[in-house]
Amino acid sequence: MTRPTLIALLFASLLLLGGTYTADNFNAKDRRHEPPPTPELMEHDGQQMGADNGAGEGLHYAGEDCSICHTTGGKAGSYVFSIAGTIYEDRFARRPAVGAVVMLEDIVGNVITMTTNSVGNYWTTTPIASNPMAVANHGGATTVLYTTDADGNVTAFADPADSRTWQYKTWISHDDATRHMVTIAPVGGASGTTPYMSCTMHHNMLGSSGASWVSSRPTFANPPTTNISFKKHVLPVLISKCVPCHIPGARLTRAATSTDIDADDPTTVDYSDGKDFTTYGGSTVDSVTKDGFREFVDPEVPELSEALTTTRKRSDGTVEHAGGGFWTEDDADYRLLLQWISEGALDN
Repeated sequence: MTRPTLIALLFASLLLLGGTYTADNFNAKDRRHEPPPTPELMEHDGQQMGADNGAGEGLHYAGEDCSICHTTGGKAGSYVFSIAGTIYEDRFARRPAVGAVVMLEDIVGNVITMTTNSVGNYWTTTPIASNPMAVANHGGATTVLYTTDADGNVTAFADPADSRTWQYKTWISHDDATRHMVTIAPVGGASGTTPYMSCTMHHNMLGSSGASWVSSRPTFANPPTTNISFKKHVLPVLISKCVPCHIPGARLTRAATSTDIDADDPTTVDYSDGKDFTTYGGSTVDSVTKDGFREFVDPEVPELSEALTTTRKRSDGTVEHAGGGFWTEDDADYRLLLQWISEGALDN
């Protein structure tokens, strides 16, 4: 069987998965609000969460780049991981998330699940499917990994041995909280000579994105109940829960697929919905204007404030917010925000 025939059959098999997510929309823009995989989408019947955990205890070097050693030719070259990392309960990597579930879905719909151990580490050797229409982007330079003729027709698909074509979307879940990756990521490094990467390479306590984290725990150990300050109390909650998406300026992501580079604006994926929750009153950065947090609260009827109603988990488990539910009415962060709104939603 030729590779084009094999790939055609592979794409056709996606129709059996059901739902609206297929290889044709396997890109950051179309998958930005994809819900986590359900057990019905898992590759093998009866799979339990964490079924793809790697062997061993893995209690060392939490928060560091696993691929430094666990890669071909590395110090731990006998234990090569396809993906690995560390999950915390907060962006600042203060507490490991023990028993968190990491879910990956690749272009053909394979679902890989891992659970974190006592130091927050997870890892697997399970293969991740290759995207035949992959592109690589690093430092603003895009490399098309498939080949086309002068008319734009594909003459050769991307090499499945190139780890930059092993692409996936990720969700992490812990307690009642779920977070999702904001893009489609490749396993391989920028040049193709780095065969594996750890999520912790970019998501760590020193990185600009902060650590990989998921939790429904309150932001403050002992939150105040009155005289709530926007700068001292509200903003830390927003940074903890909302700021990964609701930031100033354009949200940029690297191109990963053919549909990314075919788009009118290939590197911009706006998860913010025009909201900048790093500010009280909004911002304009590089000609992109966004509303601040004050715009989405109502001191007259605090409990009906949009910022609360859309992100609150309902009694039936549903939530309006595309980024997931952050709290119930009993949660400390919710009560803190509600109290600040009730006190006039001041810029204090």
